[in-house]
Amino acid sequence: MARDIIIIPIMSSSSIFTLCLSTFDHILVTCLPVIIYLSYLCGKLLYTPVNINFKLLFHVLGISGSTFFLPCVFTPGFSLLINLCLGIYLIKQIPMLWLPAEGKAVLITGCDQGIGHELAKKLDSLGFQVFAGCLFKDGAGEKELVDSCSSRLQTVQLDVRDTTQIDLAVKEVTSALGNNKLWGIVNNAGICYIGNVEMMTVEDMQKIMAVNYFGAVNICKAFLPLLRRSKGRLVNIASNAGLAPIPLMGVYCASKAALASMTEVWRYELQAWGIKVSMIIPSGYKTGILNYDKVQTAERWWTAANDTVKRDYGKECFYVKFKMPDHESVLNNDLTSILDAMVDALLSHNPQPWYYRGLLSRCLPFLYLHLPTFIGDQIIKLMADWFDFMPQALIRDSKTA
Repeated sequence: MARDIIIIPIMSSSSIFTLCLSTFDHILVTCLPVIIYLSYLCGKLLYTPVNINFKLLFHVLGISGSTFFLPCVFTPGFSLLINLCLGIYLIKQIPMLWLPAEGKAVLITGCDQGIGHELAKKLDSLGFQVFAGCLFKDGAGEKELVDSCSSRLQTVQLDVRDTTQIDLAVKEVTSALGNNKLWGIVNNAGICYIGNVEMMTVEDMQKIMAVNYFGAVNICKAFLPLLRRSKGRLVNIASNAGLAPIPLMGVYCASKAALASMTEVWRYELQAWGIKVSMIIPSGYKTGILNYDKVQTAERWWTAANDTVKRDYGKECFYVKFKMPDHESVLNNDLTSILDAMVDALLSHNPQPWYYRGLLSRCLPFLYLHLPTFIGDQIIKLMADWFDFMPQALIRDSKTA
């Protein structure tokens, strides 16, 4: 009697390994949206003041889609590696539970207006003890903070260029801490003048460097002993201007580039003390940094300029003019994303080293550094076209050509 013969295929060990990788790859990435959603629910239940945003949603959809497309293009092992990297990046975007703010004090510079002013109010509302450094002790910004915030907020007169004021601030902060510890330093103070090196006075260029770079150095030298005791956080406000050139803002770019480099050095040097360092890189926000008296500044520069500069540039170039009369309308008035990033840098268990906020903060430096030079130059030229700036000598040359 004939018997049916059953043939059982035998898979090689490499085929089994490939199958396991492919299966694990699909299971891992398919589960990521579930992990994200559960983390979101946990964050809501734990009252974490951060919500999932559309950027995070696109990450989830993108990684979920890669489950189906990556194995078709790459080997299962390489596909798994890509998905693991994407998954690790995605998990870092999940809202996590913050450390408690109670018992923690934070020193902020540049609180008269803009980011520093709003951050002082936000940290006070979260329960921090806030030392708000103000350039003008009895100014409008200082008075608003006193009137609108709790008794936990204390204003301190603080010119980051003045080491005498800084030494007094150290004593004032130390005596006011009580049982609290200085948990955070936020170097926010900054200034900017629009103009090129030939037009600006040396004193104004030195002032920009003194505030934006050496001011942060002065504050850190004075307050780091207190920060080492708490193993707290150092947060510096940088700019995409420190990562890519912006014409007519060269000195400001240089000051922010110096601060960015110093921040990276501090991030490594202070690890041994348990201090975590973060850099906030905003772009395209209306912060008030350009609210200086441009007419008075132009007159002062024109008076100090030599005859050759006056003849070649003409007086009109000394007065800052924007091609868009309502140029500030394109700037973002909502500082929420910046403030959330700064709070995360202060309270997250594992703060990010860099917080990019704003459309151009990440893409402008990336495009400038990685695209061919002639394309990068065109991008920077678009930034220069923001200003109505044409030296008289170049106008005369174009007419005679």
